[in-house]
Amino acid sequence: MSTVLKKFIVLRRSTDELFFCVSCARQARVFMSLFSRSLKVQGAAWVVLLGLAGCSVPSAPSNPSSLQPLGLVDVTISGLGSAHPSSSARLLPRLGSLALPEQPGGLQLQPLTTSVFNIGSRNAGTGQRYVSATFKVRNADTDGTPSPVSRQNLTLLAVAVPGTQDDTALSSLQTFDGARLPAGQARRILPTHALQFQPTTASVGLSSGGEDLQVYSEAEVLPDNFTHTSGPITSYADLGVRTVFPFGYVVRTPAAPAGSARRTLPASPAPGQYDGRVAISVTLPLQPDDPAQTPAAGAARDPFSFHMVFLVVADPTTSVTQSLDEQASNAAVLARASDTAATQINVLPGSTAALGTVQGVTTRRVCQVRTAGLVGDTSPAPTFLVNACP
Repeated sequence: MSTVLKKFIVLRRSTDELFFCVSCARQARVFMSLFSRSLKVQGAAWVVLLGLAGCSVPSAPSNPSSLQPLGLVDVTISGLGSAHPSSSARLLPRLGSLALPEQPGGLQLQPLTTSVFNIGSRNAGTGQRYVSATFKVRNADTDGTPSPVSRQNLTLLAVAVPGTQDDTALSSLQTFDGARLPAGQARRILPTHALQFQPTTASVGLSSGGEDLQVYSEAEVLPDNFTHTSGPITSYADLGVRTVFPFGYVVRTPAAPAGSARRTLPASPAPGQYDGRVAISVTLPLQPDDPAQTPAAGAARDPFSFHMVFLVVADPTTSVTQSLDEQASNAAVLARASDTAATQINVLPGSTAALGTVQGVTTRRVCQVRTAGLVGDTSPAPTFLVNACP
């Protein structure tokens, strides 16, 4: 066998840092599938009924570490910069192998709060807007019947589908007057934990309970790392998407006792019982005032509303992620790992957290988090939240 096709071994760059490589053969299959390659929802009272993937007698996943896709959902966030921002969500039609007939089942999402604040100076190049939409989550069938089984580590993975802009998970980016944002603006919207303004220091800090950002390695979101009960998944088309990005937001159950229950939606919830919460949070730059543009006022060119598309999956691994905004201290992410009985902690370049495995918990550095573009793209190249390791 050619050495090009051999699976790379795990390489240790230092005594505490691991790099995980995937086989060239598997990536070649993915590249071939990739190169063969707007929703408008009003009001904040929408409830999403997300159909489950599964047969009447679900088969066991072939890979215990694989992600189980449940369906696609579109989230709308609007009113940015206004006194009354809002959010909503809607189930998307199933595509690919997810369109196969399946048993009734679902996941209900209902808007809870939407927060928006700015920090920095618009005209000094430091202006940022922080947006967070929190949803209640109920473990129930599409007809409202409670699910008889519990579900753990449900995660909303960002995906690009036909109609999303700039090869991102975003679509329908509009200004206050309804104008479409120029090409490239969607790539400037980046994921984060839910954050809040700290008036005493004029800075941002974690919004307690909203630390739902989750990151993955590229290998973990390749098509063959998804398992579907209707059949094998060999391409992103089987999932009904153009690509899966290695980031998303994980559902938590804040009222549950500490431990694995904090990531588990219990079976058979009562009517109106929404045990889960998930905060979908992003940051975006404020547009500067510019007399050469129309309109000249930067505020009139800021995004006022947008959609974001997600593939909901069940993840067998309980993980927590330390965001770029909390790297000054490792205490918060370690506390979240303990609180959820996590077996994996994801950190990004710049973190001082010690890598390795201690008492069954592995801390690893994820060096690359793609937020736009397809793997292998060159013009334009993909956009990343981070894309380097020390």
